[in-house]
Amino acid sequence: MRLSIKFNFDKLSLPIHYNHILHATILNMINNDEFRKFIHDSGYYFEKRKFKMYSFSRLMGKFEIDFEKKEINFFDNVYLYISSYFDNFCYYIMEKLLTFESIKIGKNILEVDKIETINFIPTDSLKVVTRSPVTAYSTYLDENYKKKTLYYHPDDPKFKEILEKNIIKKYKAIYNEEPSKSIEIKHVGKSPKSVVVIYKGIKIKGWLTAFDLYGDPELIKIAYETGLGGKNSQGFGFIEKV
Repeated sequence: MRLSIKFNFDKLSLPIHYNHILHATILNMINNDEFRKFIHDSGYYFEKRKFKMYSFSRLMGKFEIDFEKKEINFFDNVYLYISSYFDNFCYYIMEKLLTFESIKIGKNILEVDKIETINFIPTDSLKVVTRSPVTAYSTYLDENYKKKTLYYHPDDPKFKEILEKNIIKKYKAIYNEEPSKSIEIKHVGKSPKSVVVIYKGIKIKGWLTAFDLYGDPELIKIAYETGLGGKNSQGFGFIEKV
């Protein structure tokens, strides 16, 4: 399930790199202490990997960037999309938003204008665009034994491999078994846009682009509702149907 939330405001100013603020805001929206603690502290495991099973978009609306102040200023209203494989995640957020007429994002007070729920209809093919950057990377130790991160371009075969394996691992974390079918993720964006996001002091490179998904409807559902690539719960890999 996913939520489409429209916010109105008199003023909305945020740091240019505001992912960490949205991440904290979304966790605070969960109207169940036990479930919020579970999502924050652990999530769903496969081997040593931990998955939160949700993703969210960037704030969608008219804006301008003040490079001198390193701020982004939005006008009139914005939409935020939140998606999770588990419906109760979205239900808890709806409960909170329907209880309070306004919420705080950073130092800004926003009025909740409209909430819509969107349910995924099973399909064996799906065309999508990204609403937050998709990141795929691997880590290694350099000659000085310092940890380094190598980010891949969407046209690199390694990028596709990482995205597909990520979905399989999420399936295993949910069902504790191997999927009987597969998923294929094809990059179809003609001009992928490179985006660098600074998240709590760490630079993360991702891409805004488009993909075609083929294969098992359940695996496509996981991809659509939890996001593509890494760091989904930090605001990466949110996709929307074309």
